Amino acid sequence: MSDTITRRGFVKGAALAGASTVAAGLAGCDGEQAPATNEDGSVRKILRFGQSNPKLGLDMQLSTNSGSSSIADCIFEAPLRWTEDNELVPCLLTEVPTFEDDGVTLHCTLKEGIKCHDGSTLTANDVKFTFERMFKPETAAKSTYMYDMILGAKAMLNGEATELEGLTVEDDTHFTFVLEYPMVTFINNLGINYADIFPQAALEAVESSGGQWGWGTNCVGTGKYKIVSNDDTTEVVMEKFADYHDGEPALDEVHIVYYDDNNTKMLAFKNGDIDWCDIDSTLLQQYQQDADVSPCITQYETLGVHFVNLNLKDGMGLEDERVREALSIAINRQELVDTVLAGAGTPAMGWLAPQTPGYDPDAEIPYDPDRARELLAEAGAEGLSLEAKIRANLYETYMTVVQSYWREIGVDLQLTIEDNGVWSSDWADGNCQITAIGWFPLYADGDNHLYTYFYSENASGKSSFYDSEEFDQLVTEARQEQDQDVRADLYRQADNLVTRVDYATIPLYWPKNAFAAKSYVKNAKVGNLIYHMFDIDIDTSDPNYSA
Repeated sequence: MSDTITRRGFVKGAALAGASTVAAGLAGCDGEQAPATNEDGSVRKILRFGQSNPKLGLDMQLSTNSGSSSIADCIFEAPLRWTEDNELVPCLLTEVPTFEDDGVTLHCTLKEGIKCHDGSTLTANDVKFTFERMFKPETAAKSTYMYDMILGAKAMLNGEATELEGLTVEDDTHFTFVLEYPMVTFINNLGINYADIFPQAALEAVESSGGQWGWGTNCVGTGKYKIVSNDDTTEVVMEKFADYHDGEPALDEVHIVYYDDNNTKMLAFKNGDIDWCDIDSTLLQQYQQDADVSPCITQYETLGVHFVNLNLKDGMGLEDERVREALSIAINRQELVDTVLAGAGTPAMGWLAPQTPGYDPDAEIPYDPDRARELLAEAGAEGLSLEAKIRANLYETYMTVVQSYWREIGVDLQLTIEDNGVWSSDWADGNCQITAIGWFPLYADGDNHLYTYFYSENASGKSSFYDSEEFDQLVTEARQEQDQDVRADLYRQADNLVTRVDYATIPLYWPKNAFAAKSYVKNAKVGNLIYHMFDIDIDTSDPNYSA
């Protein structure tokens, strides 16, 4: 591959060495070098995106991390796709399918001749293989609950079957799902990356040689970009896939450069070492006042919520509802947003964001530290000591503020900082008494938000262990309800139950996120949280661009 991976040879060094490496010669939004060219003389379009390292691999059956998603979505594809305008469109399928009159039968048609990165052609058998892999107990897939209404899925998960009864293949491009019961959001779920389709031969070749799918360069998909190098530590490099089924991709290369320190990442952006990155909320005000970076900033609304996760498992010390209510009402959410976030958010009075059906505009969680002290006294929990395992940067910043609010009501909170990999394991294994999380649904629906996190079978894998028959009944009924107004009301009730009756979690704020993109980065837009490269282009005529 000629003239590739040439932009600023110290990119990796900047990711590792920190702020001192990039402090001199800050270039703002400008570029300096003469552009590299392709063999035909055209200027190479190379995008460098900066983010933290999720340390979870790129197999989205095994991860729910947005950082993993940003990379995986360049390489792998699901049957459908959500656009940055939150519109569901075909991807691997010829059209968005609709259920038969029975509400459970869904006929799907693959596009003809979809090429994989290894030169093979994707078929309906690969779809069946992928879904059956998802439901094999040994896979330990993270998001089976979004698809386990397919007939026979639960039997596979329980080790009672080896084939998925509810997915039949008619020929290379036609296959049919049959569900156990009507599930109105099933089609929506075919548009998220937990339904990424993997070519069977490629995956089995990796595993038969002792490799691990989704790590290193063991990633073969149908996406716009194919993997070139990946050290799983500092950088992932991808190049355009010339045989992409939906036309030639715009970019020649995509580099994902890892920065686990947000200050280092922003200095790298100023220096011109990366072209696009998210901006941590705690740094937004600083860079809005930076003459070099401010013109590059875009803010956007999200569907997510930042919250304090409470572990309700017996023995964790949070079983008493009065203690949980005290912890929630001791927090001044408006002050937290105004000071720590510089206004980049809205105080959350529930779980569902304002754009999501089921949001209750009249809901309120008061700030009442006096009542919080009374509740702790009633529960016999004076002098309560707690531990929060959290990640650095934003989570550490706002949990330090939460720590001070709780100190005022006599609760001692110890903060333990963990790296992404350790924290992810602790969170999934139920080892966090308390933690801080930003939870972002993949589209605006209460099922993807409330059921995904708090349904009893799901909550056990998220250090929550919330177990409410009433809540489970509400969200289960909502999953199958066809009337959208009725569904919204069911989710409103479920939100009220989990956040303002049981106080099973502590919502803090609905975030307004921000990113910085150089002037030559075109079509930079984020529909919710995941940074996609689907529509990104580079304006090579921009004088600030250099390859």
